[in-house]
Amino acid sequence: MMAYPAALSVRNYGVGQSDASPWALTDAALQFDLTLMHLVTDVIACMFGAWSAWKACSPRSMVAPPWIGGPSVRRYGVPVLKGAALSSLAYAAGCLPAIVQTLRFTGGSVPVGALLMGMAVPAAMFALGYALGAIMGSRWSLVPATLLPAALCWGSLVLLMPRIPKGDVFPQAWGSPLAVVMPMMDTGIGAEPGLSINLSAVTVRWILVAVVLAASTAACMLTAHQWQPGLSWIVAPLAVLLLVPTAAGGLVAMSGPAEWRRSAPFTPVCKSIDGVPLSVCSHPDDGAHLRRYMRYMRSVASWFPKDSVEGSSGLVLLLGNAFTPTSHDQVWNLTGRGLAELEHLGGKKIQIMTDTVTERTGRYSDLADVTQAIVKEFVHADCAATALKNVYKQRTLDDGASVSAFVLEQLPQRMRETVYESMGSRGSGASGMGSARGPAADLLNDATNEEFHAYVRRNLSGLERCAITPSDVINDLGKNH
Repeated sequence: MMAYPAALSVRNYGVGQSDASPWALTDAALQFDLTLMHLVTDVIACMFGAWSAWKACSPRSMVAPPWIGGPSVRRYGVPVLKGAALSSLAYAAGCLPAIVQTLRFTGGSVPVGALLMGMAVPAAMFALGYALGAIMGSRWSLVPATLLPAALCWGSLVLLMPRIPKGDVFPQAWGSPLAVVMPMMDTGIGAEPGLSINLSAVTVRWILVAVVLAASTAACMLTAHQWQPGLSWIVAPLAVLLLVPTAAGGLVAMSGPAEWRRSAPFTPVCKSIDGVPLSVCSHPDDGAHLRRYMRYMRSVASWFPKDSVEGSSGLVLLLGNAFTPTSHDQVWNLTGRGLAELEHLGGKKIQIMTDTVTERTGRYSDLADVTQAIVKEFVHADCAATALKNVYKQRTLDDGASVSAFVLEQLPQRMRETVYESMGSRGSGASGMGSARGPAADLLNDATNEEFHAYVRRNLSGLERCAITPSDVINDLGKNH
């Protein structure tokens, strides 16, 4: 039970240590991981329960009471409670390394809601397994104790596929109440800072755990009192064990609380790039993405010589769905102070996908989409507008407009490649480079990202005026080949 979440903790260990890492987990990404961490633990907890009931009188049992007789409630209730507590705490202990290591580098708060939601399920599964073991009274109880939680986890994956709210508004609370009942939560929604698990859902989930523990204890008691030769006696304990939790879960699934809640309006943390009218804003809990995008944008800003973009109104990058409003009356989900700070930054606001793709952020779901928006905002080559429309029809570069179009078509992807190279990743080569061939086009295509970067910085003003001819390209880049 501890090994599986601990193994995922090892996988996460060290993630986010460097600000340059593109894989740094956010607080919300950790919520996603904690949700997945308990799935195998659920199966093992149910098997542990069945084994404990089978070995109830053995000194090897970790949950056996120090007596064999006594009242039925005490005889069966104590091991059920002890085993449920052990299973729940084992899951929490296995998750602890991931929580400590990840939160060191994200600035988020401890995901108490996600942890409590995960801790609830192994406790319930142990109780179910213990009751199955008491009813069957043999090692064969391990079979249904394996299949039952596995089926419930598989059903969770099938039923709780991501459901993203449509449109430009996220409701204050959403998510399927079925997620409170099933082992796996609906992790496709809410994987963003500024969103949190509904505390009402956590409370209801633990109430359901109490129902399962009580039903399991009652099933064990019925087994002790009604056992007789034949199988007719088994109906009552199985009915209590399976129907009572199912009925309670059904009521919650029909009218229970939503799983996710939106945070209150917040004041974003914003940072600007020196020399370029480019700013990045994030939710206060999303320090990892803010650091990452600041590193991205510093690399992007290096393509523009000093004072080359003075006339631009600039861009402000808003990271994630935390900025999406909760009603049509709002522009962003920000406090008055936050709106004032955003207004003070000026420029065009674009909302970038960080974890969950929505209609608002889908347009900027890749760094190449962001760099393309930056090129359109900062590079004004009106003289190449027609050539840009025909960049994939142009067979040769024959004038300044075609050269500018050919370079500008490559620029967003080259920027993206340079960003990743500066962070230690290997680029995959430029793509979307137009169809022209010939000496000038070949030199531009064959230039490394570093050479292309230096060429654009030297000639940005000429490219904007379509003053760079194919001969100029050959004379400039040809010296290096």
